[in-house]
Amino acid sequence: METDVLVIGGSAGGILAALSVKKTYKDKKVTVIRMAERVMVPCGIPYIFGTLKDTSKNVIPDSMLTNAGVELVIDEVVSIDRPNKKVSTRKNGDISYKKLILATGSLPIVPTFIPGYDLDNVFTIKKDEEYLKFVQQKINEAEDVVVVGGGFIGVEMAE
Repeated sequence: METDVLVIGGSAGGILAALSVKKTYKDKKVTVIRMAERVMVPCGIPYIFGTLKDTSKNVIPDSMLTNAGVELVIDEVVSIDRPNKKVSTRKNGDISYKKLILATGSLPIVPTFIPGYDLDNVFTIKKDEEYLKFVQQKINEAEDVVVVGGGFIGVEMAE
């Protein structure tokens, strides 16, 4: 497979990058590769547990990309060969590119210095729909909830 611009990562940053490239360079082939079948709206994740009550109401539609002419590949990049401008994927083999954008997002930091960080019913907020469904179930069963972290996500989760 070949593409002009390959974006690794299909959440907010990757989607915005791909759409911006496609809007600016309409004639270029733009491909997004991501691991997840469905992508969550990152800033909406805390609202799954309150206002939305359902992970499916917080999914970014693939049509945002496909309607703009961006090709979407669901796969995992296992290696990047920058000198030869290609990536290897787990299922679809090699994809060559002219330009590469890495937009893989972030992962929550687990404060391992806090005793009990590894106990049952201690959760981080990840951008994974199945994991969030599990956390939602556990929260619904809980009598008390403690939120550690006072950043935007922590405050929104407390709300």
